Amino acid sequence: MTEKRFAGTRIEVNGIVVAKITSFTHSLEVEEADVTGLGDVDEGSSVFRQKFIASAIGETAAMEGVVLVDDAGQSELKRVAESGQDAVVKHTDENGNGYELTGFFTTYEEEGSVSEGVYTFSGEFRVNEKSVVSGDESA
Repeated sequence: MTEKRFAGTRIEVNGIVVAKITSFTHSLEVEEADVTGLGDVDEGSSVFRQKFIASAIGETAAMEGVVLVDDAGQSELKRVAESGQDAVVKHTDENGNGYELTGFFTTYEEEGSVSEGVYTFSGEFRVNEKSVVSGDESA
């Protein structure tokens, strides 16, 4: 099978390589909780020094690409997005290192215009589980 990569990156959905990916973003967002108490006053004043703890981590992945009608990977991406099914998105670099992300697509969009002259897709993926992929394991 011919490798389909951009910038040394390979994207798979449920084990099928997705062609013509032009952008991939993997993001983390940490929510915080204010745990400031009565004892958290700056010395010599009556002003509270706020203290926070991390309370939740949210993780997403976003991807964009050029639509290819006959690409099995793009078809699988669209199928799981339209059905709301859980999926596995594997994101690896040129050495085969990266992450296997399990979750579901929260958005999927296809668009095109005469001025752009190309039909594109984009999707956002909510990550519920993540595991590390080592180049030694990927083939």
